[in-house]
Order: sequence, then structure tokens, then C-alpha cells
Amino acid sequence: MGFSDLSGGGEAARATAGRMLAAVAHRGPDGSNWCHHRGVTFAHCALTFVDPAGGRQPFVSASGATALVLNGEIYNHEELRRELRAAGARLRTRSDTEVLVELYERYGMKVLEKVRGMYAFVLHDARTATTALVRDPMGKKPLYYTRVPGGIAFASELTALLCHPDAPTAPDVRALAGYLTLQAFCAPGSAVSGVHKVRPGSYLEYRDGELREVEFWRPRLTPSAPAPSVREATARFEELFRAAVARRVTSTERRLGVLLSGGLDSSAVAAVAQQLSPQQPLLTFSAGFEHPDFDESAHARAVARHLGTEHHVVRIGGRDLADVVESEYARADEPLADPSLLPTRIVCRAARRHVRGALTGDGADELLLGYRYFQAERAIELLLRLMPAPRLEALTRTLARALPARSGNLPAAAALGLLARGLRAAPEHRFYLSTAPFGPAEVPGLLRPEARAELSGHDPFAEISRLLDSHRGLTGVQRSQLAVVAHFLRDVILTKTDRGGMRSALELRAPFLDLDLVEYGNTLPTALKLRRLTGKYLLRRMAADWLPTDIVRRTKLGFRAPLAALLRDELRPLLLDTLSPAALDRGGLFDAQAVKLLTDDHLSGRRDTSRKLWALLAYQLWHQTLSTPTPAPACLDLTEESHRAP
Repeated sequence: MGFSDLSGGGEAARATAGRMLAAVAHRGPDGSNWCHHRGVTFAHCALTFVDPAGGRQPFVSASGATALVLNGEIYNHEELRRELRAAGARLRTRSDTEVLVELYERYGMKVLEKVRGMYAFVLHDARTATTALVRDPMGKKPLYYTRVPGGIAFASELTALLCHPDAPTAPDVRALAGYLTLQAFCAPGSAVSGVHKVRPGSYLEYRDGELREVEFWRPRLTPSAPAPSVREATARFEELFRAAVARRVTSTERRLGVLLSGGLDSSAVAAVAQQLSPQQPLLTFSAGFEHPDFDESAHARAVARHLGTEHHVVRIGGRDLADVVESEYARADEPLADPSLLPTRIVCRAARRHVRGALTGDGADELLLGYRYFQAERAIELLLRLMPAPRLEALTRTLARALPARSGNLPAAAALGLLARGLRAAPEHRFYLSTAPFGPAEVPGLLRPEARAELSGHDPFAEISRLLDSHRGLTGVQRSQLAVVAHFLRDVILTKTDRGGMRSALELRAPFLDLDLVEYGNTLPTALKLRRLTGKYLLRRMAADWLPTDIVRRTKLGFRAPLAALLRDELRPLLLDTLSPAALDRGGLFDAQAVKLLTDDHLSGRRDTSRKLWALLAYQLWHQTLSTPTPAPACLDLTEESHRAP
């Protein structure tokens, strides 16, 4: 984090840096530091994996021209270090941060073609008086920024950025409208007007008062010609997958664990991670829900026994989930309406007692078409050739009613029923309309007139459209896949994993989102990902030799919380208080009567409005803190020895 600072890093700058650091102290318990570098003040709190002593940040290059703060890790730093030494560089440390800054001084922004990892970093190049804000291709690490007098301010969390005395604090109503449909604030927007996120795969250059955005990577589906055979594709995918797991395990001497759900994705990660460390059992962690429809712990235990891991099951009941909401959501960095953040936080908190980093199976569903929605999209694609949309819509609703009801995670009946809501929409919108807390047409009626007036011309899908504009001739399934990657993966899933882990200083690593693996997966034809109506076809073939057959063949259950029951029971008092007419009147954004109807319907059992209420509750808890003056966090004690850089 940091900010433009023409004062030379005086006492006021030091105090601001201390407040910003205190707001994110949970992310880096291994010490904090700051420096002033020729017009920019930098600050950093450390969670170290590589060279804790030598890699202390902010890091200044050997020449003194470039200062940098890095959030994340460059996984291929060892091979890049060898490249630098072969070119004559005399490196002072073993840290990945030094490798990054010295490569930058040689190659400029072309360094982004070389690095592999998860990262958000900011550097200041005194040679050109340029500050660059960079975010990795998938957006694994967050990076916020805003204009301030004399320049810009930036931070890994919105809460830290808002500690800058000149940061804006007004909520962004148009971004709120997007959140109510998309469940998260889609980059480059944020919950606060005037605060932005760096887009994944992009960097911003600030120079002479101007900001320039450069997109250096975006997901593209470019099937290779000729298509590889199933055997060739499986072999190549396995090679890249093993390399992706190895990069994340061997880039640090720290012991890592795996968040093991019992599904195929995390089980495959655990299998390879255990093969890479045969001398000691891998640490694995899973959630055990009291509610049987949400519990996969038996499957996770079976995988752990098969692989020989040291397995830990974290038991989770309604009271545990409610405690997370009551203790953390008012101080959440930015509202997120994905309820799976709750069990993620609990499992991460437990895992942090044993490790400071863990691998996950995130990304496989998006890369290899594992969601039920992709199966439904394929079916829709075929059926629309045989019957008009109104008839198919009626058929879908009939099938959804005929299938057995279940309260668990994404049952087939729910998937069909939800998809019917967006059947006449564009393929790239159907996933979102089927899962939206509020459809775009519902949002204006939820807001007060003065807030509603700000929505003229608003399009919640604008960022998805921007990504798809350069693609032509894609099928409905392909358009749906790119749209899911564009927002749901980047802004929902990866926000959840970063926040769920880093609140306890646990770093989560996703091998399926290794850039080389992603780019190869994007060259594969749909038939190698979704075989008839079976998703993740290549992964199932690949993992057949590593895992029990029933795990390989299992239908995805998902990782969610029993939200409907939670809002009626443990969270009922908080819900009624936070969404009361008096509380909403103080907030000034939501129509109290419209919200009351949703609350009464759910609590009375007339209909399940839990997804809508959850989105409102998460936002309103955050907004109450934003709109209520609170004392700034106490400044961290920043030592004078780090005050200036050359």
C-alpha cells in the first residue's frame, strides 16, 4: 500500500502509512515496514514464504531507482534468479521480490511475460517518475486505488485505502446495483464512489497526473487445429497440472496444506501434492457441516485415507456460521454476497493453526466446465434447435417441479428452475440471471427514489460485454464459460478465497489457475471438457489412477452454507435489527417497505428469499460502518530506520 507524497515522507505521511498498515495487520503478522521513495510513500506488512530477512519490503533495487511492494508470490523465482545471474546480475537476497524488481529494471513491463504466480504489486520508477499498479492475469490478489491531491493512493484492501485522509467515502449506487445482481463488486468498480480496482491482467501507469491502463492478458478460447486426441490432451494436461502443483509447493520451504472438500478438484490437488512430499503426510482440512445436505466430510475422509494425509475435520454448525457474521461482517473489506465465505473463513482459521499456506481446487469448474450450469447450457443449446424458447422455458419449469426437492447445494431441480428465469437471455448472462439475488429489473424497486435516479443507463453486464466484444463465432457454452471467468471466478470466487484466508493470514494457492494450465485449457475443444453432459472430462480421466472411483465419478455438490435456516434461526435478531426500517432510513439507500416484504416472507416461511436478504444484510452491515464515524485504527509503530530510500 502507499500514496503519492511530495512532502518527502514527513510525520504526517508516516502517520497515514501507520493507520493504513494497522487496518490490514491481519494480512501480515511477520512485521511491517515503510519507506519514502522520491515522491511516493510505500508501506508493507509481511506474510513471508521466501527469505524472510532478505526480502523485507518495501524493496528498493540495487540501483536505487525502483521501489516495489508485492502482495503474493512469484512461483518461478528460482529459474528467473538463475536467468538474472547468467546475465551478470549480482543479487543480494534469495527473495522473489528482488527478482521481480531487478527483472523490471532490465525488461520494463515485459517482465509480466516471464513471471508466474499470484500477485498484485506497485512499483515506483524514479527514472521516469512513473508509478505502476499491476494485478496478475486471474486477479488472485486484490488492488484498490483512488485519486488524491497530488497523485494516487493504493492498497490491498478497501479498509486500508479509506484510512488515507483524502480518500472518498460515499457509496457507489451504480456499483451497488451491479452487486445486487452479480453478488460482488465487479472490477474496475468498488463499493465506494471514486475508488477503483485494477482489472485482472492489467496494469495502470501514473505519470504527470495521468493514469493509463494497459491490459497485458485476457482469457481467450482459441481451439487448436487440429484438435489433440483424448490421450494427447490428457497427457499434456497432466504434465501442466503436475507442474502447477509443484510450483506452488516447491517455491517455499514452508509446509503447506490442502483445503480438501472431498470433491474431485481438491482431491486431485491433494493427490499430486502428497506425491511431491512422500517423506511426510500432507496436512488436509475439510468442513464437516451439521446439516447433512451440505456435508461432504465423509468423502473428504475417504480421500484422506486413500492418500495417507494427516486429516483435520472442522465441525461447523449454525452458531459457528453466525459468529463469523456477527464478529467480522461489519468490518468486512467490501460486501460479498457469496455465503460460502462463511465456512471458508472457519476452515481457514482452523488450518492457520498448522500452516500459513494451503492449496485449493479453485478454478477447475471454470476451466473444465464443471458447473451444472454448463451442462444445462449445453442442453439448452441443443434443445433450442428443436423448439422455441417459450416452449423450452415451460418444459424446464415442469422438469424442475417434477424432480425431487432437496435443500442442499445446487440440486438438479434448482439448477433447472433457476436457469428457466434467464432462458431468453444471452448465454453469457444466463449464469448470472439464474443465480442473481436480484434481477436487474428488480433492483430499482428496492432503492429509494434518490438512489434509483442514479441508475439511468446502468448495465451490470458491461464488464462481461467488454471481454466478449473481441470474440466472434463462439457457441453458447463458450460464451457462458468466458462470462463466468470474467466475473464470477475473478470477482466472487477469488475474492472469497483471498478474504477467507488472509483474514487469518493464511495464503491460498490455486494450481488450476496456473497461467500455463489455463492457456492450454483454453485451446481445448469443448468436447474434451464437457463430454456429453459430464463436466471436467479430462480431469476425471487424469485422476482415475490417483483417486477412488466413486470420487472421480461423483457429481459436484459444492461448498455453501445453509443460508435459509441460518437467517430464520441464529441470524434472525441481527437480520431484523440491521434491516429494520429505522436502520435503513439512516442508510438512505434502500426502500424500507420493499425490504420488509422480503424479510416477512422469509421469516414466515411463505417463500425463500434468503439469497436476497443475504445480499442486503452483507451490504448493510458494511454500509453502517462506512456511514458511522469511527476512530481511525491506531498507527503501527514504524521505525525511523526505514524512513527513506535512496
